[in-house]
Amino acid sequence: MEQMNWDDVRLFLAVADVGSFRRAATHLDVGHSTLSRRIESLEDSLGVQLFHRQSTGLTLTPAGEELMRTGQPIQLEFAQLQVRMFGQDTAAKGTIRFTAPSLLVSHLLLEPMQTFCNRWPEIHIEVDHSLNLLDLATKEADIALRMTNNPGDQLIGRKVGDYCEAAYASETYLQWFREAQPAAHRWLYPGPGYKFDARFDSRYQPPRGLQKILTVPDVEAQMSGAELGMGVATLPCIVGDQRPQLTRISAVLKRSDIWLLAHKNTRNNKRMQLFRDFLVTTFEQRQERLLGAV
Repeated sequence: MEQMNWDDVRLFLAVADVGSFRRAATHLDVGHSTLSRRIESLEDSLGVQLFHRQSTGLTLTPAGEELMRTGQPIQLEFAQLQVRMFGQDTAAKGTIRFTAPSLLVSHLLLEPMQTFCNRWPEIHIEVDHSLNLLDLATKEADIALRMTNNPGDQLIGRKVGDYCEAAYASETYLQWFREAQPAAHRWLYPGPGYKFDARFDSRYQPPRGLQKILTVPDVEAQMSGAELGMGVATLPCIVGDQRPQLTRISAVLKRSDIWLLAHKNTRNNKRMQLFRDFLVTTFEQRQERLLGAV
């Protein structure tokens, strides 16, 4: 038997976790064929088959199940070791893996991040829009912004703001609303489970509130639809208030807290300290925008 390649084992664990070469390749950012060849190479080196490859998907063989049981704790130990080593780095340089909702990055953080990048040119920020909190524990991410009222106690963190929304519409739509006097606003609906019960301005309060005309999950598309006069969009205040074509027509509704989170073992890492301080200051300076006060 040849010596086992740990990197191939890492790839095997990723495939076993999701049960698909294609999904694992997307997550790992490698080619599907490359990943398949690497797993075949691992099987050849071990002299066993790790997956049953069927038209309905992948299932683990007994050897695959044993390798998964043994490999997962090793992978976790290695990830935790990386976090501990990362926490001892005192240099203001290197990479920070930062996960945050795309709308916070695009509409609140991108402009001030230019100042941070100019001030600390040897620190490279990798932005990811994954929403999985467990990323931090396994070193897939170093620091995260999460919109939640329950951040948990497995990480260190602090609340940095409130995520607030309101209803917005274009003047074209509002003119139609005044003339037609409909029973309900035409609503660009964000998707199943979403509710909006903020009070409308008395000038724009119809008898029956909102009526769905189009389901549009993407915030940018909702904003564009509202600007076209299609209907009312319920947008984050940091988005809607910055669009001169839109008028806020309701009270502000708080949706959740915004938390800045990191793994406890990274608190002494120099570049993490610098980036955390930058994020805290940025949110302090932009509280009014978050709350819809400007």
